[in-house]
Amino acid sequence: MKIKIILIVILFLPSLIFCDTFASRIKITNPNGSIFDGNFKDGTLAAINYILNDTADNVIIKIVDEATNSAVVTINAGKQIPGKNNIIWDGTGSVTNKKYFAQVTTNRKTYSSTKYSCFSFVKTYETKAIYTRGVDANKILNHPSFGYIYAANSDASDERLKTGILRFNSDITYAGSDTDHPILLNTLGNANIGGTIDWGSTAPWYSTLDNAGRIFATSNSGGKIFKMSTDTSTPKVVAKNISQPRGIAAFGAGNNFRLFIAADTIVLRAQFVGDDTATSIDTIAKLSNYVRDVIIDDEGNLIAALRAGVTGGAGIAVEKYSLSGQLPVRRINAVWSVSFGTGGSPIGLALKRGSNLSSADDDTLYVSVRGASGTDTLNIGVHEITSLNGFFPEAKLIFKPALFPGSIGGNISTNADLTVDYAGNIILFENGNEEIFSIAPPNSTSTRAITTRSYGSVTVNISSNIGKENIVPTKFVLHQNFPNPFNPTTTINFSSINSAKVKIIIYDVLGNEVCKLYDSEISEGNHSVVWNGKGNNNESVSSGIYFYNLIANSKSNTPVTISKSMILMK
Repeated sequence: MKIKIILIVILFLPSLIFCDTFASRIKITNPNGSIFDGNFKDGTLAAINYILNDTADNVIIKIVDEATNSAVVTINAGKQIPGKNNIIWDGTGSVTNKKYFAQVTTNRKTYSSTKYSCFSFVKTYETKAIYTRGVDANKILNHPSFGYIYAANSDASDERLKTGILRFNSDITYAGSDTDHPILLNTLGNANIGGTIDWGSTAPWYSTLDNAGRIFATSNSGGKIFKMSTDTSTPKVVAKNISQPRGIAAFGAGNNFRLFIAADTIVLRAQFVGDDTATSIDTIAKLSNYVRDVIIDDEGNLIAALRAGVTGGAGIAVEKYSLSGQLPVRRINAVWSVSFGTGGSPIGLALKRGSNLSSADDDTLYVSVRGASGTDTLNIGVHEITSLNGFFPEAKLIFKPALFPGSIGGNISTNADLTVDYAGNIILFENGNEEIFSIAPPNSTSTRAITTRSYGSVTVNISSNIGKENIVPTKFVLHQNFPNPFNPTTTINFSSINSAKVKIIIYDVLGNEVCKLYDSEISEGNHSVVWNGKGNNNESVSSGIYFYNLIANSKSNTPVTISKSMILMK
């Protein structure tokens, strides 16, 4: 089933449902988005830009000295919504000719200690026309493409489909190089206007990323494997003459890098000594059944999704095979096998790797499963498989798309695939209806904090603190807010001579409390907090003059109260 799409609607559930929120695409720029000029003395300031995959109850931004790995200023941005966000930095704490990077910590309540919860739902149909198959996410923290989600896009019978590789932000908004479309233009198939890549008639089929952030994709009808070293490079053939390649998995690094390819009823292993071309390809599994997808666990074991046929509810199972013995393995060699009721068919695989990357004991496998029919409510959806190192792994259905409000429902497509993002959320691309679900896992803690950082660093050429660099504050200081006047947000910087209990309260001209902006213990140094122009009732306040008071109490100093004014101009 192919649904053509143009409109994207993102639905967020009520505030009871929370997810593991994290910041990606973190970048320090000039306030207008241009490359940071390194100059704070000219008054142009700097902006910390980032994308949140969902709402954060509180966001803390730190500007970190790259040489010492210590924070020179801490900015409390408060609650922020999904998508693009930015905070202004006036250069506080910076020193001329030093390098800095931004670190963002998000705090969010968790929904449940036992249940998976869908926190966002993207319904895309009728006009934009995407038709995805394999999907993967960049989880490499200090990488220029960290946070992006990639999907192979197939079938160029309609020009709007744009065969090639799609790219999305972590909040499932478009991040392609084409206007108002997620396609990466340099991957366009030759069936598209201006396209040059020969993906074949039904390709690309699957895509995956290796641990260096390179993108690999299969050309099913063309029998080829393509590689992109970066998001802007042209796909290059690294392996060819492969029979019907579909699912693909990358494992290892350097001279130990291997690519595992589902090819009809067998699984191949391609070895790469250099960067561009497979030096050898050997058969590691002959499984008699159609292999839809493959993945390699932390111990190097093969996990394969097997089906009896290419389309329809064909049944069979997900199975694990050890590759440490005689190869190729066969189905009789399976360490374990998990089936999904009568006719339930595994399609896509995703692995959530635990903290121990040398063991599969803490790994969790996710499987998208198609039912024998659309009424098979016991199997259709996303399944979780745990205890991967045992002989009897535990499997259960954790998410049913048809039960989600607004979903078209019915069976899962034969091309539905899924991945896991940096925070462990499951991203499901349900290809038949082109519905994209973001699903938060259960957590044992009531809140979760996730810290990410910008890629690379920036150099401050001219600090705003000329003549005062490297001086530890000798008293409590409350700086003028910036920008001022402001609309809708402004940043308030303050400095402390030691650890203290600090409150910042905003009042109107009549002396009425408008907002208790900050109330927390702080350490010695520079700090910031952002006011979004809202009162304690979370409603926007009117234009006018407001006063912000800092009240500091520490064990070694007498209490301090400092007040300044600011202007909100709408």
